[in-house]
Amino acid sequence: MSAVDQPLVDVNLFVFNGAATIGAALESVLGQSWRPLAVTVIDNASTDGTAEIAAAYAAEDKRVSVRRNHVNVGPVLNCQRAFWHGNADFVLLKTADDLLAPDYVATLMAVMLAHPDCALCHAAGLVFDDSNQVRSVYPPEHRLMAVGDDPVRRACHVMARYTSAPAFWGVYRRAAVDLLPAISYRAGWDHAVLAELALYGEIRSVEALLFWRRHGGKDVALLARGCSEWTQRGLPLEDGLAELRWRTPLVTTAYAHVERFALARLDAARRLMLMESVPRIFRARWLPMMRQEAASFRSAFPDLLDSLAQERGMAAQWRARHLLETLTALDTILPEEGFGLMRIEVASVLEGAVA
Repeated sequence: MSAVDQPLVDVNLFVFNGAATIGAALESVLGQSWRPLAVTVIDNASTDGTAEIAAAYAAEDKRVSVRRNHVNVGPVLNCQRAFWHGNADFVLLKTADDLLAPDYVATLMAVMLAHPDCALCHAAGLVFDDSNQVRSVYPPEHRLMAVGDDPVRRACHVMARYTSAPAFWGVYRRAAVDLLPAISYRAGWDHAVLAELALYGEIRSVEALLFWRRHGGKDVALLARGCSEWTQRGLPLEDGLAELRWRTPLVTTAYAHVERFALARLDAARRLMLMESVPRIFRARWLPMMRQEAASFRSAFPDLLDSLAQERGMAAQWRARHLLETLTALDTILPEEGFGLMRIEVASVLEGAVA
């Protein structure tokens, strides 16, 4: 296919204080063999010269433009804006840390064009460090291949298999992405997004190591705190109004799928089928770790309940809401752990607080 016939791909690169790496990231995009690209750098109110570096690239290459957020809106909203920005039929989300092999876009687009029902295609990946040494290769089982005519089976495949970043950072079909609702501020939001996306099209992958991730993944607990809307607004998670689900990141990730599937664009019977499959699939993957989260929350519960008992009016209602949300997720994913009784305790304390 000649460059004239190649469809445009929106590349939306979001960054915060990435002056040390954004140059290399942009070079890896602009050096793609697939030439029709509209590259938008979404700068998250950087203070280290990132915007100036991006502006210099925009001055040299007409395919590049820069958008600046006035405040640091955090990764969830940045990712949402990256999904929505642009008019091309295909969109590639990008960070300022990771690099792409020169044939990354061309290889993925070949799959997308050969399979009109494909909503996302991604590549296999590796991890490298700041000295450009390869540290590890993501195992083959991290690649997704959610194919076939049954959307429920495709979503279940994603729930059972999605693990690492290369499967998220691929080329998306805009028509499928536009069917997704706004991203929720939840631990594991990316898991839930991909599982729902699989309802609206296939998710395919290629074996080639074309996605190069700098440093690898981060601690799950840190990611959970960072995905809270309170954190992303610069508010402390320890204040009395903050949500609590960051305390149970894996349980929250699983339950986020229940919430997502309840609103999926399917008939009620299949939505319920998916919702009921969530505990089984994630218990098979993470049960020991989720039980550790449950034990930790159980230990913290008396203090949380005592704090609720000391509040009145709106403060009591709000604290109770967050406690009940967390307990509902725990009780749904781990029903044998007895968190339903704790929900009754919260309701009893709240009745006294608002009487």
